[in-house]
Amino acid sequence: MTFTEVRNLLVSGLEHHIGHPVVPSGQTADMPDFPYGYYSIIVPRASSHAFGLKGIVETDDGTVLRRSEPVKATASFTFCSQDRQTEDGYIYGDDEALALAEKAHGFFLLDGHCIRADGEDIVVNTVGPVGGRSGFVVENTVRRYGFDVKLSYVRSDDMPATTIAKATPIGDAHL
Repeated sequence: MTFTEVRNLLVSGLEHHIGHPVVPSGQTADMPDFPYGYYSIIVPRASSHAFGLKGIVETDDGTVLRRSEPVKATASFTFCSQDRQTEDGYIYGDDEALALAEKAHGFFLLDGHCIRADGEDIVVNTVGPVGGRSGFVVENTVRRYGFDVKLSYVRSDDMPATTIAKATPIGDAHL
């Protein structure tokens, strides 16, 4: 499993749980309507490379040499809102951002604690505390709350491999 696959499963599950978009930080795209979340990948693959399993695997694309190892990753999630008037009344951005961060926090403690994907698990090891991440304290500032998540998964790397179906010895060598 690659980190991109892990990230996509986490983000889609989180979006479904909180009912709001969760977008990559630093992207060049329009900002979603409030409230929303964004994520940053701090460490996509941390490993000592001391333990890895190698084997020949038949895939739809042919025979590959696969090396798999347990790895850890860290992602940071931040949830944003802003004070604003809506059809339903006045929204206090600080309260809304905090509530959304706490709901997302609950996802990683409950539904997202262990996600099963194609026979592999993504396991949440640590969910950090929810903390304030707002920048400037001015009237129309975006209010932010967030936390970091450390998780484990099995990373696999493949390379094409050639197998020999039957070896034919040359000469009168004894096998």
